Amino acid sequence: MKFIYVFDPLCGWCYGFTPVVLQLQQLHSTMEFEVLSGGMIAGANKHPWSSMAAYIQREHTNVEEMTGVKFGPSFLEKLLPSAEMMDSEKPSVALTVFKTYQPENALSFAHDMQVALNYDGISLNNDDTYRKLIRKFGLPEDEFISKLHEEHYHQETRQEFDLVHNWGITGFPAAILDTGGQLYLCARGFMPLDRLQQTIDKIIQETNSL
Repeated sequence: MKFIYVFDPLCGWCYGFTPVVLQLQQLHSTMEFEVLSGGMIAGANKHPWSSMAAYIQREHTNVEEMTGVKFGPSFLEKLLPSAEMMDSEKPSVALTVFKTYQPENALSFAHDMQVALNYDGISLNNDDTYRKLIRKFGLPEDEFISKLHEEHYHQETRQEFDLVHNWGITGFPAAILDTGGQLYLCARGFMPLDRLQQTIDKIIQETNSL
């Protein structure tokens, strides 16, 4: 049984949903958890944060009220109005590289990236951001940064984008339960922990009755 969390590092609703998935992981120590990047803003879709500022300024309060996360003033007042580019690829590549070291901590690293962006207002386009984020995990900094620029990891990340797209998932967050023989979509958009657990229990019950 595997829980597959499909997210994007720049997605505000994912920022709110990742803590829920972390709680779920703590409750299910025997279940495998995998994090996949969806490629929400990549390639020709890249644009400056300022182009989304009006929308995010309106929407972020809904995310806060429903999920309990907070967006920091450094994000709302400094990064959001800036010309800094929104680009999902680099943080997604960072997650791909991270998973080669500590796949069991991929969720924690994904959340750390989201906090750095959405609360601390730190760009995920800069190498130094990842130097700081990986220190708590004890990873080799120079080696990690070198891998961030290797084409192999970029190709692997784009293949992950393609996999998610081929599943028909174009909105984030989303979650899939892999029962070993079948994939079940168990979350599309934010879902509180109790509802997510009920959905998983129902899928498991139906699978066991087959």
